[in-house]
Amino acid sequence: MASTASTQRRSAAVAVHDSDSNSNDDTQTQAVARQAAEGRRITRIVFIALLLDILSFTIILPLLPRSLEAYKAREGSDPSTLLGWTLSSVEQLRHRILGWTTSRFLQQGARADLVLLGGMLGSLYSLLQCVVAPVIGRVSDRLGRRRTLMVCMAGNVIWTVLWVFSSSFESFLLARVIAGLSEGNVQISNTVIADVTDASTRSKGMALVGIAFAVGFTLGPSIGAYFSTKMSAEGTGGSTYAPFAAAAVFSLALLLAESLYLYFKLPETLHFKKSTADDDTDTVSEKEVVVTKQTVENNSDVRRVLRRLNMVHFAYLFFFSGMEYTLTFLTHDKFNFSNMQQGRLLGFIGITSTILQGGYVRRVKGKSAGRGDKSLVAQGMVGCTLGLLSIALCCISADKSSDGNPSWWLWAGAVGFAVASATVVNCLNSMVSLAGASQQVAGDTGKRLGDFRSAGQIGRALGPVFACSVYWLSGAAVCYLVGAVAVSVITLVFVAAIPVTTIAVTSDKGVTTQSPSRLNKAS
Repeated sequence: MASTASTQRRSAAVAVHDSDSNSNDDTQTQAVARQAAEGRRITRIVFIALLLDILSFTIILPLLPRSLEAYKAREGSDPSTLLGWTLSSVEQLRHRILGWTTSRFLQQGARADLVLLGGMLGSLYSLLQCVVAPVIGRVSDRLGRRRTLMVCMAGNVIWTVLWVFSSSFESFLLARVIAGLSEGNVQISNTVIADVTDASTRSKGMALVGIAFAVGFTLGPSIGAYFSTKMSAEGTGGSTYAPFAAAAVFSLALLLAESLYLYFKLPETLHFKKSTADDDTDTVSEKEVVVTKQTVENNSDVRRVLRRLNMVHFAYLFFFSGMEYTLTFLTHDKFNFSNMQQGRLLGFIGITSTILQGGYVRRVKGKSAGRGDKSLVAQGMVGCTLGLLSIALCCISADKSSDGNPSWWLWAGAVGFAVASATVVNCLNSMVSLAGASQQVAGDTGKRLGDFRSAGQIGRALGPVFACSVYWLSGAAVCYLVGAVAVSVITLVFVAAIPVTTIAVTSDKGVTTQSPSRLNKAS
C-alpha cells in the first residue's frame, strides 16, 4: 500500500511538472508570435517612411544640372563669388587636360565644367556621409534608433528649407552640406529592421529597403523632371528663392509627412528582443552564458569577415557608382538622348530592379539566411560585370556606326545594372547584420552597419572621379571595359574570401555553453 501511494505521488508530481512545462512552452510560443507580428508591423512602417524619404531625396537629381546653370547665370561671371571662382578653376583644369588629350567630352567647354561641378557636389555629399555614418550608428546604439532618426529628420527638414531659400550658390552649398551630415534614414532603417527580425526573416526584411530604393529612384526623378518641364529655373520667385523652388517645397512636404508619420508610428527598437527575453525571468533563473575559448576565437573571425565585407563594399561601389554616374553622360555624348529618353532608360532600370526584388530576390532570401545572401551578391556582381561589358560593346558599335542610335547592347547593359541594384548592396547589408549572429553583442548592430555604410560612401565619393577621368582621357568603351574587369575580380575575391559558415546563424567554430535550465527550455 505504501509503495502504491508513493508511486501515485511521483506520478502526480510528474504530471504537474509536465503541465507546468507545457504551460511555459505555450506562453513562450505566444510571446514569440506576438514579437514576430510586431516586427512585421514595424518593418512596414520603416518601408513607408523610407519610400517617402527616397522620393524626397531623388527629386533634386534631374534638377541639379539646370539649377547649376541658373546659379551660373546669376553669379557665375563674378569671380568674387564662390561659384565664379570654382568655375574659373575648373576651366583652367580643363584647358590643361586638353593640352595633352583630345577628349571629345571636354571639348564641350562650359557644359563639361558644369558636369564636373555636379560630380564634385555628389562626391562632397558622399564624403560627408562617410564621416557621419559611423557616428550615427554608434549614437543609435547608445541613445536609441527612434531618437537618432528624429534628429536626422530634423536635419533633413532644415536643409530642405535652406534649399527653398537658396538664392545664391553659397547658400545652396550650405544646404547640401547639412544634407550630407543629416542623412541617416537609410542606415537607421536597416538597423531597425535588424532589430525586429531574426535570422530567418531578416533578409526578406532588408529586401524591402531595396524595393523602397527602386521605387523611389523610379518615381522621384520623374517628379523632378516634371518640375523641370513645367517651369523655368526662375519661374518660382526669381532671385529671391532657389531655382525650381516649387520642387524644393514639394520635397519639404514629403519630409514633413515622413517626420510626423515616424513620430506617431515608430516605437523604439533598440531593446526589442531583450524585452521579450526579460519576460522569461519567472521561468528561467540562470541567464549566464559561458563563453569558451573557441567563442572568443570565433569573435575575431567575425571581425575579420566584417572588415572584408567593408572592403568589398568599398571596392564594388567605387566601380559601380562610377560607371553608373557616367551612364547619362554616355547616352548624351554618344546618342544625344533627351531628358525624356534618359528618364525612360533610368525608369526601365528602376522598374526591372523593383520586379526582381519583389519576386526573385525575396524568394531566394527566404530559403536560407546567409547562404542565400551570398549567392545573390555573387549573382548581382556577375550581372553588373555582364552589364558593363554590354555597354562597352554598345560604345564600340556606336563608334563604327553613323546612325546615332543605340544598339540593343545598351538595354542589355541596363538589365545588368538592374540586377546589380536589386541584389548586391541590400544583401551585403543583411550579411553584415547576420555575421556570427549566434555570438553577436547586443547593441552592436548600429556600429556594424554604420561602419559598413561609411566604407561604401568612400567608394561612392571617389568612384565617379575615377570613372569620369578614364571616360574623358580614354573614351567610353575603355571606361566600361575597365569597370567590367574590375567588378569580375571583386566577384572572385568576394566568393573566395567570405565563408558562408561565418555568415550563417550558427558558426561551426563558435561554441556557446548555456545554463541547463536555458538549454532545457530551448529544446
